[in-house]
Amino acid sequence: MLTIIYLVMVTFSLVFLLKVVSILLSEQTPLMREELSPYECGFEHHNVSRVPFSLRYFFLTLIFLLFDLEIVLMLFMPYVILFDYFFISILLLILFVYVLYMSLIYEWSDGTLEWLS
Repeated sequence: MLTIIYLVMVTFSLVFLLKVVSILLSEQTPLMREELSPYECGFEHHNVSRVPFSLRYFFLTLIFLLFDLEIVLMLFMPYVILFDYFFISILLLILFVYVLYMSLIYEWSDGTLEWLS
């Protein structure tokens, strides 16, 4: 347990150190108007309207990313179960799968998974 805490502390301190060094070494120049304007193939756009974006598609991709993240987290569960805390790990795995299943049921009943409606 102490090695995990040590590893997390070293990781956070390394990330913090790299962020501070990158801020200190970066050039702080004000952005010009030309840098902020879009440039595509040598011509400027005359209209500022955007293409309409489907909110259903956004929610579907967000749900996919969340479930994908949960599946990736579940890949490491056998290692955690075999490591030290067997009963706590099994309990957490059952709770994790339960939350995953209940969120899937909620999204299904809410109609978020239906593309055509």
